[in-house]
Amino acid sequence: MANNAPTPREDHWSRPVAMDPDGQGLSLREVVEGEPARFSFIQLTPEQQSELVAERIRQRPNFDVGILGLGVLSKKRAINEVWARTSIGRTLIDIERRMIALLIERAREGNL
Repeated sequence: MANNAPTPREDHWSRPVAMDPDGQGLSLREVVEGEPARFSFIQLTPEQQSELVAERIRQRPNFDVGILGLGVLSKKRAINEVWARTSIGRTLIDIERRMIALLIERAREGNL
């Protein structure tokens, strides 16, 4: 039987998309509405990128990423892969980098 329950929308506004000079995550809302002093994703060190992506994954209510030959990654494994910067982890980091850029662009255009 099909599950027709509505899927809750993810709260993109509260998840971190950048870091301030002190290394604290800044939410999409803070970046778009406040334009605080910040480091964009590409300005972050590899360790900071891993930290930001791991936190974004941790905050997601559901995490379902399937990888051909491996199956579906659990949230815990995905975070471990990101911290270890394995091939899978680097791919997840790149996916989040692209997602962050898209979220910021759409939020600024008012399309989010």
